[in-house]
Amino acid sequence: MYRSLSMYPKSADPARVEEIVQRSTAVFRQRDGFRSCTTSVDALMGPGAKGGEFARVVVVDFDTLEDALGALQSEAFGDVRTASEQLGPTHYLFECREV
Repeated sequence: MYRSLSMYPKSADPARVEEIVQRSTAVFRQRDGFRSCTTSVDALMGPGAKGGEFARVVVVDFDTLEDALGALQSEAFGDVRTASEQLGPTHYLFECREV
């Protein structure tokens, strides 16, 4: 399974982040290999949140690397990606497995 992890900074407008989350999820749900999309709710907690750098975390899971790249590089996601990048998120894509 491949996971896309996006972390939106505190400086990003929460309403714009919510819009991007909704638009992204709508595009990804139409793609082959889409598994799930989850997002943080309310304030982040734990030692990593002490710095207060991030306000929202979004996780999207796909079956394969090809599925993930196909969704993230799709034409349908292009406008959403552009809007998202204007908010200054940090993105990761990685393979994961249950342990």
